[in-house]
Amino acid sequence: MVSNRNLVYENKEKTALELADLCKTPYSETIIREENGQEKEYHINFGYLRVKLPGRDDQLYILVVNGFGNKPMMLLTTEPLGRNKRILYRLLGYYLKRWSIEETIRFLKQTYDLENIRVLKYSRLRNMMGLLLAVFYFLTVELDMSQKLKIMTVHILKQAKRVFGVPDFKFYAIEDGLSNVFRRSPGKIIPYFNHNKDTAQLSFGFT
Repeated sequence: MVSNRNLVYENKEKTALELADLCKTPYSETIIREENGQEKEYHINFGYLRVKLPGRDDQLYILVVNGFGNKPMMLLTTEPLGRNKRILYRLLGYYLKRWSIEETIRFLKQTYDLENIRVLKYSRLRNMMGLLLAVFYFLTVELDMSQKLKIMTVHILKQAKRVFGVPDFKFYAIEDGLSNVFRRSPGKIIPYFNHNKDTAQLSFGFT
């Protein structure tokens, strides 16, 4: 929530930031987030208040979290909250999941220079994104599911040559390792041109 959003608490209208200052935050937790390729530790405290929107009778709850920055994080929800750390932290976890999603999108854009790729047709854009997502699926899912591939992943991470270790979001390091491997043993893509205009199938082979 933005700081100047008005809410009603105990029949009095106050801004979200004023309510955050009033809110008791008896629960604590430690969260590790990757920023700029390094792990950063956050010690947070959180609690909640029962609130309503001005002019409405719907019961709402505001979850207040201190420790992520100069201002508290304020999450407004319809989910019933109570004096239970597990329930509060679970709701916070739902929101924090956005971090990993945003990190994934950033990874796709930066690693594959996605925003600098230009295509002329929507079908080509779909083909390109399909290929990119297939590569990302292999990096994030397949490499962790097979025991043999896990062993290979260890060797790939070594090829990334990270001086300060590999953080939890390891896909930048995996990409660097694969890049180093392919530079030493380059292959090539064999294009296959499908002249059937009614299909958007992308076909290719490797050597």
